[in-house]
Amino acid sequence: MNRRDPQIGVFIRKHASAAALYCDVTLLCVIGDPDQEKLVEIEEKNEYGIWSVVAYFKKVQSPVSIFNSFINTFRYLRANRQALRYIEKKKGRHDITHAYILLRPAIIAWLLKIFKGIPFVISEQWSGYATGAFAKKNFLEKTLTRLVFRKAVAVTAVSKFLKDEMEASGLHNQYTITPNVVEPVAKKDSPLPSNNRIKILTVADLVDEIKNISATIEAVAEILKHNPSIEFHIVGHGKDEKLLKDLSIKLDVLDKFVFFHGVKSNEEVFQFLHACDFLVMNSRFETFSLICIEAMSCGKPVIATDCGGPSGFMQPQYGILISPDNSGQLKPALEKMISEFKNYDTELLKDFALTNFSSSGTGKKFAEIYLQVLPG
Repeated sequence: MNRRDPQIGVFIRKHASAAALYCDVTLLCVIGDPDQEKLVEIEEKNEYGIWSVVAYFKKVQSPVSIFNSFINTFRYLRANRQALRYIEKKKGRHDITHAYILLRPAIIAWLLKIFKGIPFVISEQWSGYATGAFAKKNFLEKTLTRLVFRKAVAVTAVSKFLKDEMEASGLHNQYTITPNVVEPVAKKDSPLPSNNRIKILTVADLVDEIKNISATIEAVAEILKHNPSIEFHIVGHGKDEKLLKDLSIKLDVLDKFVFFHGVKSNEEVFQFLHACDFLVMNSRFETFSLICIEAMSCGKPVIATDCGGPSGFMQPQYGILISPDNSGQLKPALEKMISEFKNYDTELLKDFALTNFSSSGTGKKFAEIYLQVLPG
């Protein structure tokens, strides 16, 4: 969806594709791009069973100032207006707006309700309600968020954990739990080297304060001292990439036993999942953790932290659940999984993921919500 990062918004697109099994869905995405030449550029696509419109606006990145924030907000609003006019010209007026991720998209949805009478639904996946990021926002932003939230005719969250955290943050409405969905991708050529090493995989944004990848690198380095038959592969990018690579250099494992592969498309990520032996998700906070379900859909067991979302689906037959931010549990879990990953029932893992997190099941939930809230 995003020409700068193919992974951004994938979970939203998957929800849209799920809803499109039962409804006529148009997906609108507005993205700020500092390299954009035009003030607004609109692209349209037909893929994954949905018609998508992406509006890029020229974003001012520096210097960071109130004035430039105002300019970016104005351009965001302008891009939305142009894209909505483009959609209405092509397909006519829509019946319901489904806004993803507070706050800006929800404000657009609220404005459409005020000026055109179009009801709106809000879906949320942000971990900031659990990490304390929402609590740190200024009074005006928190107040506006709660106000817009109350105006929605329905709200969905990807897990009960997220729902509870949002309610604790003062966001009250009628919730429905709509989990993320898995769309399996067939196995193709392996992106990992052909050797006899056990392949451990992490797929995450490289933001260590949340994902805690550094602890996994350190645990792997410790295990390598007595078991050199493993290697650790990291897919993703983010602000802490250099920090994590520097740590790997310090531990003398970079490009020997620990490998960074950068950002990949969702289809490419599945090839890494097919090629690995098991997945590690060592986050401090996760509202759902779709990557765990995607790994299971490929028949791979998982080491996951009891950090929110995974608590709702992790069972011993699917992998190992450990406490977050606990290196004392992480290393033994890795050693246990290295020895026992072959003992997990791959068909059981696949069946669990594909039965409980299918597009059809989640899409049906969305359709039911829409029918309940549409006037008449």
